[in-house]
Amino acid sequence: MKNMVYSVLKGVRQSTGLTSGTCELCLQQADASGFLCAPCHQQLSVSHNACSQCAEPMSEPGRCARCQQTPPAFDYAYSSYLYQPPMSSWLLAAKDKTHLQWLLRLGWLMRQKPPHTMDQVDGLIFMPSARKRRLVRGYNPAQLLALPVARQYRLPLYEDALKKTSVADQRGLSASQRRHNQKRSFISGQRTFDGEHLLIIDDVITTGATADAAARLLKQQGAGIVGVWSLCRTPAKSQSNNK
Repeated sequence: MKNMVYSVLKGVRQSTGLTSGTCELCLQQADASGFLCAPCHQQLSVSHNACSQCAEPMSEPGRCARCQQTPPAFDYAYSSYLYQPPMSSWLLAAKDKTHLQWLLRLGWLMRQKPPHTMDQVDGLIFMPSARKRRLVRGYNPAQLLALPVARQYRLPLYEDALKKTSVADQRGLSASQRRHNQKRSFISGQRTFDGEHLLIIDDVITTGATADAAARLLKQQGAGIVGVWSLCRTPAKSQSNNK
């Protein structure tokens, strides 16, 4: 499976212009990214203050009330950007329109803003997708984001730790509906752990329900610490118009 995914990535790099040299937003000369100019790059939405456990944007640093009252199974979460335009539009193009060149670009952006825990991580897990979804889309976005991270940090990528069962689409569901939907969304794979610090790679954290279900199983399999690193985090509705 890994060799097949590497072949897909190699083919996309060879057949598409990942770096046009022109900013995709303002058509000025691009910076080192090859597709954004420096001012547009700097204006991508990020969360300056976020909950240290679930990464939900907050007005000041700390831990949100929800995590204090009902802590999730994962120990911390970090998101490189907020799920707002243009990031949200680019990610939807990569996922729903199978524009793989955008997924590679977004992966590059993600790796420019890593969590500060990378030197403590023992191994990586990508958020699995259901078999039907993989067949329709042709790939798992989280896996394609995770492979370059594993190479860059020379970390093992455990592809056999979790399996995803078929569940209803999460988009449009409330937080409580997402939590209910995810209760039986994963099953344990063939991997057991012995106190390792694992980092789950995903494309978007919305409510944290998916990450909670995955982390709960990983800890049952022996993981000591489970973190989550996502490309984007969906901001609270009250903050949806803020950078």
